[in-house]
Amino acid sequence: MTKIAKQTYAAGFLLMTFGLAWISPQAQAQTSPVRYEQTDPSVTYTVGWSQDATKPWSGGTAAVSTTPGAQATFAFTGPSVNWIGGRGPWSGIARVSVDGAFVAEVDTYSKTEEIRVPMYTANGLTNASHTLTIEATGRQNAAATSALIVVDAFDVPGPAVSRLQETDPDVTYTAGWVQDNTLNSLGAGITRNGTPNVSLRNWSAAAATLSTAPGAQATFTFTGTSISWIGARGTQSGIADVFLDGSFVAEVDLYSPTEQIQAAVFTATGLADAGHTLTIAVTGRQNPASQNALVVVDAFEVTSSGMQIQETDPGITYGPGWIMGNRDKAYNQGTSAESNTVGAQATFTFTGTGVRWIGARGPQTGIARVFLDGAFVEDIDTYALTEGPQHTDFVQTGLAAGTHALTIQVIGKNLLSTDFWILVDAFDVIP
Repeated sequence: MTKIAKQTYAAGFLLMTFGLAWISPQAQAQTSPVRYEQTDPSVTYTVGWSQDATKPWSGGTAAVSTTPGAQATFAFTGPSVNWIGGRGPWSGIARVSVDGAFVAEVDTYSKTEEIRVPMYTANGLTNASHTLTIEATGRQNAAATSALIVVDAFDVPGPAVSRLQETDPDVTYTAGWVQDNTLNSLGAGITRNGTPNVSLRNWSAAAATLSTAPGAQATFTFTGTSISWIGARGTQSGIADVFLDGSFVAEVDLYSPTEQIQAAVFTATGLADAGHTLTIAVTGRQNPASQNALVVVDAFEVTSSGMQIQETDPGITYGPGWIMGNRDKAYNQGTSAESNTVGAQATFTFTGTGVRWIGARGPQTGIARVFLDGAFVEDIDTYALTEGPQHTDFVQTGLAAGTHALTIQVIGKNLLSTDFWILVDAFDVIP
């Protein structure tokens, strides 16, 4: 990879609690979601909630509860809202109500820990005043170790957000990076100054890529209006240079006296709704207080235009051969639908001028045939050497405003793939 020149954007910087935010010159001309922290006066609680500061939550803390019947109610004005929370082996089942009416039961259990992520989205509301209530049930998935429910923040209107892991096929690396995961958690590594990792850190999707090599670069290619680099801060963390679309935008000092895993260490907002690249370059330098120059790439969060619809939405119809509620990876809002049955079809009916199919890529994924309004569009080979949950597998824009149908059909697999799996995780609808 060619070394990127340091050309500074003519833009300001905003220092956040857990990261650095870069705001593009076009940001003021765009309407962005507003984040309300769980401590905002618009959020009210019954008894049974406490504040947690043990993880890098949005704003530094989150409200948590295992008390059956404990409720958190958010009053807002807008057409949609995202509940931001956390899921993991320790999280339970919540009941969600909008304007006092029950709408969903949300099982927040996940095999891996994911923090500051959308847990539930209420779409299609009138652009008026509403309430969203989250109630801890005290119940939990059979695989969960606890019934904890997390209320971290709320976004209004609810943006279309996907978290892409460091293994996503759209992330490329130069030499000098290694992966920290369950396979090497007991071996000597740079995360503990060459001593064995006694316990595995709670990386997003249970893995992250690490480097201390000066000049090592990781580049993520994406389409969206904002991007967050999810990394880590700690006593061994170093200094990284960040480049957006080839231009230098920030030097990020990742040192912290306390370790922060899955921290949002850099955010760029107000981007043009187009293709971009974000490059993280290891400098080999470190804060005088740091013990090392470690830089971590754990994941990336991309906000895209439009409204995000989950795979459980009634606007999606599934033929025979689909398995619902798949939780084996870090999927969008926790679950996905999947099929490895040749001929199995899923059809999404939507109203808009464009659509994105959020699926997955990996060593075990197959080939899908895509139809739009009944007409064949293309065959998509989702095979990749590395895992890519929440990957955008298909995009179609420029449609006539109106109602359309997108059909995804399992048809086969690449010779290199180990299976035929096709995943339906979510859809983004572009108005």
